[in-house]
Amino acid sequence: MQSPRYVSKLTRLLLVGTLWCSQTAANEEIGLLELVNYFEYGPYLASSGQPTMDQLPALAEADIELVINLAPVTEPGAYADEGDLIRQLGIDYVHIPVNWDDPPLSDLETFLSVMEKAKGKRVLVHCYLNARASAFTYLWRVLKAGDDRSSAMQDLVSIWDLNEGYELRTVPVWSGFIESAEKSDG
Repeated sequence: MQSPRYVSKLTRLLLVGTLWCSQTAANEEIGLLELVNYFEYGPYLASSGQPTMDQLPALAEADIELVINLAPVTEPGAYADEGDLIRQLGIDYVHIPVNWDDPPLSDLETFLSVMEKAKGKRVLVHCYLNARASAFTYLWRVLKAGDDRSSAMQDLVSIWDLNEGYELRTVPVWSGFIESAEKSDG
């Protein structure tokens, strides 16, 4: 039979371990939630605006396995070595610099291909303010993942509404891009 002192030490070790793990999990959530316009669609897919360099470690702590950046490096807050920094954290990185004023369907095709290969991975899609990222994610959800179009559109509109002046209906380039992509897939 174990001595009471041994059980007490074991109990304390388990308690400290449990508290440390729960604190770590809470910090992971807070880290991701601090990303600009962060939105989580499910356990394997999220989108956001541009992470700062200080926020990059939160991606690794949250077990993000792939980051897809849709913003050109000329966007405010972007940094040319983002891919290198993210890869140093052990996270895969793909950069598809989508032109805000004229998003080509070929960029969407590249994105859909990358997403197809990433099935089962925890993915963060980002751009400058989560407008491009949420639009491309919406199209992935309805064209490839089989999500309900109405529900996915509600998510998309709610994200765009976070950005003053970027309501989807008032940005014809993007509403037209989404419409063209949906028609070309149908």
